[in-house]
Amino acid sequence: MGAGGGAYRTRREVGFCRPIAITSECSTRHQLSVAVKDSVKEVIQQAARSFDAELHTQTYATTHADSDQLNHLLTFLPSRDDQVILDLATGAGYVAMEIAKRNPGWRIVGLDIASGAIKKNIELAKQQGLVNVDYQVFDGVTLPFEENFFSTVFCRYALHHFPLPHTTLAEVGRVLDKSGKFIVADAVRCRNDASDFINKFQVLKNDGHVRMYATDELTKMFTQHGLMLERSFESSLSFDRASNQEYAELIADTSDEIKKAYHLSIVDGRIRLTLPIFNAVFGKHTAP
Repeated sequence: MGAGGGAYRTRREVGFCRPIAITSECSTRHQLSVAVKDSVKEVIQQAARSFDAELHTQTYATTHADSDQLNHLLTFLPSRDDQVILDLATGAGYVAMEIAKRNPGWRIVGLDIASGAIKKNIELAKQQGLVNVDYQVFDGVTLPFEENFFSTVFCRYALHHFPLPHTTLAEVGRVLDKSGKFIVADAVRCRNDASDFINKFQVLKNDGHVRMYATDELTKMFTQHGLMLERSFESSLSFDRASNQEYAELIADTSDEIKKAYHLSIVDGRIRLTLPIFNAVFGKHTAP
């Protein structure tokens, strides 16, 4: 079920009706996308290895579940009968499966770079008898689907891992239909984090972290790609991590104000902090 090179997939190819023609222009664009820089490929491969090791663990599930946040986020889904939804960076696949369970008449595609996790997701969907969800692997850069393919793109807790965010947002805009929605939830940098502590902290894990942006930076970036903010809310996500010398040195060089902003504490050799989460729905805007 992985997406191979060469051409974008049609809805028929992922079990959907209403096939969409594959054009030579789209095929060429996809071929160009795989010629990404080695540094970008390295980040993607690093993230894939980390995700395959962690995504289906109980620790990951406990940290990222947050049913209240997810239920609130799902209220952003448009009430359309013909929804075709992309769960971008689907991870352990539970968002795609939750949408599929609640809306058996909709079609959902879960896309991720972690091939091991995708294989597990396919098995879990079969076990649960979900016939309206499909999972596949992609290259981390190009979305292997035709233009106007999806009514909604969903992306939860993953945008900070994308090595080419402007390319990603351009791709999101391309695959959304004319009234499409982009629903996103991601950790953001605190407003007073002038030293960029959180990105220095996250990159020490070597899991493909790229960058957490401030909320206004994200909104501006989305707007540049014709994605206009409609509604939003704030939430938070807390986690802990084993300390080491690198973390200790970074924390020692960080002001109390910034540590307080992230509710940072150290107990029994483990660092605990809380990240602000920006949750929003953006509508596709096409210039007249």
